[in-house]
Amino acid sequence: MKNQKFKPLFDKTYKGIWISLSVLMILFTFLAVLEPTALFVMIPTDLFVLYFLVSPLFGYVELREKSVFIRFGLILKREVPYQTIRGITKERKFYSDSMLALKNALEHINIKYNTFDVLSVSVADSEAFVQSLEKRITA
Repeated sequence: MKNQKFKPLFDKTYKGIWISLSVLMILFTFLAVLEPTALFVMIPTDLFVLYFLVSPLFGYVELREKSVFIRFGLILKREVPYQTIRGITKERKFYSDSMLALKNALEHINIKYNTFDVLSVSVADSEAFVQSLEKRITA
């Protein structure tokens, strides 16, 4: 089977949070200029928060020949073989049950694998993703 790549889904809620936090970060950094020692705290904090806000833009899910490959941003990635997947569920909630989540929307898909492991992803075309994944698991 051919590799399929799915882009992440970005919800209006995520965009609203991203824009408002970015504006607040810039505002507080400009206010910190009045007290130069505060910049030692603000600049690293801005970079840390900015990483978590921008990182999901680089995430994706790819269905490969023998496994699901998930990139959670710039650094984190996970590869799950199809034979270890034991369930796929769709959910709609603000938070995710998994520690690793490519989740930028309220709607997400939980991929349960091994005994207790769960990954959450939000992809733009969730129906096609679930159908393709189920075909590959049963094949």
